Amino acid sequence: MDGAASFCGSFCHNIPSICDSALLRVLLVTLSLLCADVEALQVIGGSVTVEQGSTAILSCHVIDTNDDLTQITWQRKTREKPHNDNFLTILPREGAQFVNGGDDRFKYIGNFNNKNGTLQFSSVALKDEGSYTCIFTLFPSGNQKTEIPLNLLGIKKTFYLKYSGCLRVRQSYFHHVACMLTDCVL
Repeated sequence: MDGAASFCGSFCHNIPSICDSALLRVLLVTLSLLCADVEALQVIGGSVTVEQGSTAILSCHVIDTNDDLTQITWQRKTREKPHNDNFLTILPREGAQFVNGGDDRFKYIGNFNNKNGTLQFSSVALKDEGSYTCIFTLFPSGNQKTEIPLNLLGIKKTFYLKYSGCLRVRQSYFHHVACMLTDCVL
């Protein structure tokens, strides 16, 4: 008797009810269903980093589903609005509609039929930094969402500081100094 047969024989000897062929078939079918490859839907987003004053693309789409899309909702939690705030709803016939007042900096550039909720966000300001959530309402599976962190980089500027005069470096010594923000020349 090989190892597998030995194990099965001793297993069936200890628990005879499992060895009934009908029960064994049910167990095998259940195990095969649990182990089967099941495609799960995914909501795709990602972190976005832009410079202040530029345009951000908040990409969001759902894949691997045949469910019906009934609505896309956008929420934000930012420096200016620290509590989760619904600000945009996208419907199949009506298109994009702002909630609680519009913001012309947002433009819906996705495609509802392709389950794409992507937004273009222009003139991004420091107050807009935070977390944006894209929520797909699907039938019959329900709401599926992804969070998109928006990070801002400061505007690059060059400053020059010019100083002419005497600077006391050590006791009784005087040096002329010229300084820039990043360099100091003695």
